[in-house]
Amino acid sequence: MFPYVVADIGGTNARFALVTGKDAGLYALEHIHILKGKDYASFQDALSAYLDKLDGIKPTAMCAAVAGPVVGDQVQMTNLSWGFSCAAVAEQFGFKAFVAMNDFAAVAAGIPLMGGDHLITFKDGTPQDNTNKAVFGPGTGLGVAGVIRHNGLWLPNPCEGGHINIAPTSAFEADIIKAAIGHHGHASAETFISGPGLVNLYNAICEVEGSSAAKYEPSDITTKALDGSDATCVTTLNTFCSFLGSFAGNLALTYGATGGIYLAGGILPRFSDFVIKSDFSAKFAHKGPMSSYVENIPAYLVTHNELAFNGAAAWLEQQLTQ
Repeated sequence: MFPYVVADIGGTNARFALVTGKDAGLYALEHIHILKGKDYASFQDALSAYLDKLDGIKPTAMCAAVAGPVVGDQVQMTNLSWGFSCAAVAEQFGFKAFVAMNDFAAVAAGIPLMGGDHLITFKDGTPQDNTNKAVFGPGTGLGVAGVIRHNGLWLPNPCEGGHINIAPTSAFEADIIKAAIGHHGHASAETFISGPGLVNLYNAICEVEGSSAAKYEPSDITTKALDGSDATCVTTLNTFCSFLGSFAGNLALTYGATGGIYLAGGILPRFSDFVIKSDFSAKFAHKGPMSSYVENIPAYLVTHNELAFNGAAAWLEQQLTQ
């Protein structure tokens, strides 16, 4: 079966890797290259450029995780003009199999591979074996997916959960959401639980408190919150963690994720200690009549750098063995 290619393709970068085997349940990745999507007219052109870097190695199959919908055989990127047929790509490059999947579905598919060495505990609990899990990732946006256990297989289940209406757990949070609705029209979870969401949240808090908002970037807010130099930034990051925990608990209820909630994405590692000390766990577990259901569900931050690559590799292997 090996070697084969996996790719993680977003609106800006197209990342490729060669899978050469497995080690301790994870996939061995070599020849990792990052290409700029705008430099190539098509996915096929980018893939051809990557294969040229392999010095004659002939991959047997490929899985591409793409930021966009995958409908049957057809793929159309959301933030790139690339569109292609999976069958046509397989034929052009001589792959015995070519599989495409949503990029956050690949993240979800990688979750069952993650062991304790790649996890930071945000909320204590005991995951039930071989039961549903869910993952979400605050970054440029808010990706959400589940991974469902069915007939001995792990099935990723992507969704658009980042765009659900965000819910308050206090009068203060209700006032913040009201302020955000005035500016954004629709206050989704992504409105606050994302990198840009930190700025939206900061601006809404300033409006509620009647203070002037500085022109901060997300990194400014986290830096000033962590060093305590700006009280409003501290409030912003605390409120962010509150929304984060509440959303995580909601996801546990929605997916029946007794196997655990997993957080990924680029912004959380910067302030993981802050999250642990915040009311994340309390908000996660505060679910009224269903509090007892979620109280023992754990939540983890995934620290593995190549989660999506591993998920794409696992999904391809599963397809090849069926």
